Formats: sequence, C-alpha cells, structure tokens
Amino acid sequence: MRRDSQAGRACGAVLGEFLHPCEDDIVCKCTTDENKVPYFNAPVYLESKEQIGKVDEIFGQRDFYFSVKLSKNMKASSFKKLQKFYIDPYKLLPLQRFLPRPPGEKRPPRGGGRGGRGGGRGGGGRGGGRGGGGFRGGRGGGGGGFRGGRGGGGFRGRGR
Repeated sequence: MRRDSQAGRACGAVLGEFLHPCEDDIVCKCTTDENKVPYFNAPVYLESKEQIGKVDEIFGQRDFYFSVKLSKNMKASSFKKLQKFYIDPYKLLPLQRFLPRPPGEKRPPRGGGRGGRGGGRGGGGRGGGRGGGGFRGGRGGGGGGFRGGRGGGGFRGRGR
C-alpha cells in the first residue's frame, strides 16, 4: 500500500536528464528547480510513474550529476539521450546545506544540551545523583564516606 502512495506523488519534480549508461547504472545531469539535491537512495521515476531505480551517487558541486542504480528489470541501454526522470519533491534537499558557509555568516542557534555528567536526574544522597560518592569522595565539597588513610581518621559522616 505504501508503494502506491509514493508513486502517486512521485512525478512532482523533474530530477534530471539521461546522459549515458555506465556499467549497470546510468549517469544523469540534475536539472531540478531552485538548486535542490536528491536524497541518496531516493526512488527515481519515469513520466509514467514507473520506478526505474534509486539515486546512487552525486558528483559535482553546483552543476552536478548523479548516477541511478537501476532496478532489476531495467536496462541502462533502454533510455534515450536527454530523457527526463522524476522524483518525489519531498526527497529533495536545498543545495545550501552542502555548501560551506560564507565567513561572516553565523550558524542558526541550536537548542542547548541537557547537561553533562551527573545532576539533572533527581538523586541526592552521598555525592549527589550520579557519579561521586564512594570512598574518598566524588567531586569537591569533601563528600565521600570512609576517609581512612594512614593515621586513623575513621568515619566522617556526610562530609559537610
């Protein structure tokens, strides 16, 4: 059932044109609108919505080419020069994602992390949460249990 729904919207965008066969694959020039790049392994279709294979490799930078790994029932020699191929528009990414950023441009901020080691998960007790505790204490605060060592010392309680 899912295959049919994919094929239904498959012809939304022209992906490129056939240039030549290469072993069992075909090489095509990408002609997508608005500088879009296909996902790897994205299905490639004919105008008749028949799947011919999947995007295999992409080569070049701005004017780029791609190869299609053909399905079992397809032959590389069966395509005509400049024949158009199609792709699901949801299987295209903006070219800008693959290009280096200009030196002055800042990255969009990303969400903060959730904290590093320890803490942040409830807890408490000796050494607090994860990590720490045990003999000779965890981090700072003189935590820890049995101080021991040479010359006595004995048990120190909570270490505060």
